[in-house]
Amino acid sequence: MAMWKERYRLGVARIDEQHRELFRMTEDLIRAAREGASPEDCRKALGFLKDYVVYHFRDEEAYQAEIAYADIDAHRAEHRQFTQTVLDYEKRLHDRGFDQAILKDLAGTVTAWLIYHVADTDQRLVSGPEAAGDARRFHRCVDVFAHSALEVLATMAGLPLEGVRQQAAAGALPGEVFVEISLVGDIPGTAVLGFSRQLALHLIRAMTMMEVDRLDELVQSALCEVTNIACGNAATVLAGRGIACDIRPPAVRPAATADGGLSVAVCTDDPERQLLP
Repeated sequence: MAMWKERYRLGVARIDEQHRELFRMTEDLIRAAREGASPEDCRKALGFLKDYVVYHFRDEEAYQAEIAYADIDAHRAEHRQFTQTVLDYEKRLHDRGFDQAILKDLAGTVTAWLIYHVADTDQRLVSGPEAAGDARRFHRCVDVFAHSALEVLATMAGLPLEGVRQQAAAGALPGEVFVEISLVGDIPGTAVLGFSRQLALHLIRAMTMMEVDRLDELVQSALCEVTNIACGNAATVLAGRGIACDIRPPAVRPAATADGGLSVAVCTDDPERQLLP
């Protein structure tokens, strides 16, 4: 199974088996999106995924109740939000006759969400919230967003934090794909993450174990979800410091300049990797 990695294992047999099945279904969805499958094949792939997600979430939440998991309410909220996301995509696909662009968008979102949920959020079931929580202290809000992006990349694509630096851009933001999220609360504005082509493709290849060479809807959708996760984590850290911060849905935009918002680039110090500009 190409996408499944042993580091995702929790050590809870029934949950691990269901996670492996979810990865297999996600692979099927990616193939359907990339290979131009028929509407009927797409409908089947989406239907299996939707039904299995509901089944798995119920079983996982039952296990959380068995072990009296402290963060069960927050975990349930993530499950409900993702289930609604899949249902919203299903409606759009039915309304648009299983348009391939929307299917790629769905596949990218599912891929990024599933990997981070299994590799990070679900790990708290066995390691405890202290091990998975962000214990670092930062002096500036931009540091929180930048470091959060680095941690998400490390979790999802195995990108080591060593030899990687964060950069708060003062002008044009380096990169070829830019994802913007609006911020509301005590720090209103925007957060913009810039991804080079190399990093974007490396990220998707690392997550799917498939050869990807175009910055299509699947890649852009996955980058939006990665940015959504990173900024959501940063907002949670800020909330713990008494700084109210909420985020809006992410969107890809064609170019980026630092215009007073939180414009962040993540760069590598290792020239041989050439993952980032």
